Amino acid sequence: MVEELLAARLKSKKQSEKITHLILDVDGVFTDGCIYYGADGEMMKKFDMRDGMGLEILRQYGVEVMVMTSEDSQIVASRMKKLKIKDVYLGVKDKYSLLSRIVTDRDLSFSNIAYIGDDVNDMANICAAGWSFTPANATQPIKNHADVILQNNSAEGAIREATEFIIKYNNRYE
Repeated sequence: MVEELLAARLKSKKQSEKITHLILDVDGVFTDGCIYYGADGEMMKKFDMRDGMGLEILRQYGVEVMVMTSEDSQIVASRMKKLKIKDVYLGVKDKYSLLSRIVTDRDLSFSNIAYIGDDVNDMANICAAGWSFTPANATQPIKNHADVILQNNSAEGAIREATEFIIKYNNRYE
């Protein structure tokens, strides 16, 4: 019930303008949300190459890409380095506080931010961002509050789909 009240309060202030920043969660957005272990016990995660290309194309349109995740993972750090994403926040316990700090420190507006998340720890950001997206296989509470439920699952082109939406949406401002 408290979560629903918080969601309603954040959504009541919600506005959307041209998207200048895309902020993404990792597990359940970039990855399929599963953890795989190899024969030698090494941890592995599945990422979609098309998502990475979508983010590269989006940056060419002037949208800054950032990542925040509650996990502190070398796998994630390595993947984000490969994707040339400079603003990577690992081990984030309170994603809304971090988002609020980013907005304040960079003199941004929530209305210029798009956010992609998949689970309850993304709820406040889903409700506060100007545009919010969630993969098709996200949890139901997030689907209930996201602006766009993507047709693709996480690690199966959901990010690419969101980047294409953002490019088309931002073209209205040109």
